[in-house]
Amino acid sequence: MGHSQKLIGPMSLVWTVGVAVAAVAFMAGVLNVGAAIARWTGSQVAMALFLPISVLLGVGAWMLVLAAAWRLRRKFLRRNGSEVTAVVVESDLRRKYGRSLLNFDVWRVTVEAEFPHPDSGAQARVRKQYFYPQYRELEARALTERLSVGSSIAVVVQGNSALLDVPKRPIWADIW
Repeated sequence: MGHSQKLIGPMSLVWTVGVAVAAVAFMAGVLNVGAAIARWTGSQVAMALFLPISVLLGVGAWMLVLAAAWRLRRKFLRRNGSEVTAVVVESDLRRKYGRSLLNFDVWRVTVEAEFPHPDSGAQARVRKQYFYPQYRELEARALTERLSVGSSIAVVVQGNSALLDVPKRPIWADIW
């Protein structure tokens, strides 16, 4: 099989840092709007409830923003990139036991696919991990079965970036 190049686009880091900074800025903006509305009404109840209501509405709105960003990125790559067929060379499903505040378990699906790069013709690999909450175990297992070792998957490649072309975003936080 030989040596293959792993595609790691610089946009992964940009997306990761950008999402963290944007989330903080977005939530600060939502809290400012909530505080302004509470001050405008002059109600003591509004002042007491603006923080929890703003946080809940902000988190829900942020999930919609992430979904829109994922769809836009996928559409951009499909329009400007090259679609190639890749062969899955690694597929793994593991349960990560919760150690966080809420102690939820997470199912991690790891998929690595190999394909000939459309520009250079050299073998390239792309690796992606999808995380599912514990209550979506059946969906995680279905993705693992669909992307088992030896199966094919469409990959959209643009320069040094590649995207496994799954039709549905597996989890709300996945945009890159």
